[in-house]
Amino acid sequence: MTLATPPSRATALQRIERKLQRHAAALLTEPEVALLAALLRTEFAASFPDAPLPTPAAVEDMVRWRALGRRCLQARDERGWGFRDASAVTRIPLYRLRAIEEGRFQDVKPDLARRYFRALRIEEWVSRWARANRGLAARVLGVGAAP
Repeated sequence: MTLATPPSRATALQRIERKLQRHAAALLTEPEVALLAALLRTEFAASFPDAPLPTPAAVEDMVRWRALGRRCLQARDERGWGFRDASAVTRIPLYRLRAIEEGRFQDVKPDLARRYFRALRIEEWVSRWARANRGLAARVLGVGAAP
């Protein structure tokens, strides 16, 4: 981020950056999500002053979903699958797979997402993600603590 941040905030951002460098799909804590979401909203407002500002909840959802999308990408790469391969194996349309990985919630179908997670063999990881992000998991994936 290019913003001038107080030292404690800068230190927290450095910790988050190191965490994500070690593991791109790392699950973030509530304070980490809140900090990143606040900074993203500030950056967005500075970069697009005439655009409507996304709600804090919408930005937090994007921050939370990032780990899930990255984990899907990692698992797909581990199998040597591109989107077309994943679509052929799962019989899920490409645009639905992209919606899952990119966090386009309105296009995510819970049953297809669960089928995708099963094909990628990341169901256990998704269960941990769902426990850490209960509200978002319930709204988008239709799950409580486990998919």
